[in-house]
Amino acid sequence: MNDLKNVLEQALADGHGPDPALGAEPGGDLARGRRLLRRRRVLGLTGLAGGAAVVAAVAVPLSTGTGPGPAPAHQTATGIALVAYRGAQPAGYQVSQVPSGWVIQGGNAYALVLAPQGDNNTSINVFVGKLVVMLQSRDATGPGPGKPQPVAGRPGRFAVQDGTEILAYTDQKGAQVVIQAPTSLGWDAARLAKFAAGVQVLHNAQQGRG
Repeated sequence: MNDLKNVLEQALADGHGPDPALGAEPGGDLARGRRLLRRRRVLGLTGLAGGAAVVAAVAVPLSTGTGPGPAPAHQTATGIALVAYRGAQPAGYQVSQVPSGWVIQGGNAYALVLAPQGDNNTSINVFVGKLVVMLQSRDATGPGPGKPQPVAGRPGRFAVQDGTEILAYTDQKGAQVVIQAPTSLGWDAARLAKFAAGVQVLHNAQQGRG
């Protein structure tokens, strides 16, 4: 009732009251007040619906691709799981397993680069946040820092530096191989060594410098 009274007063102030020349018409005032109150309530509901539409629009995914997104990575107690890989591989190196949800981004005789599917940085010259296989640099000396971590029974060393895991080991042909992985994979030394056991260095692989 207070709402109706307020609306009636507003109607009179806005010039919607009865014409003084026609005399007082309380019944007409009441009817006009009720119509004005109903109109304001409808406008209020419309404004609410508009606000909900804005929220719904914000919630729409930003992706405009038509195909399915990458499969979610399968996690284990020791990080992202290793899965068998049977796809194409560039020259230089081959792998038998990859982290779940990761793909071979590319490679050459100097390095093989793996990254999460859909990774925005597709340059194989950028190693940050990626899994990389390469030969030990020509300029390197000694086995490198870290704790002992064998790979398939062959000597190796494991270390973590600035958010990157590094495994350096001797493969079955006597080549000195270095694998680096981001700590975001959640791998321990044994899991990285398991990945390394499936790596094959081809005859055209070359050592870098630096």
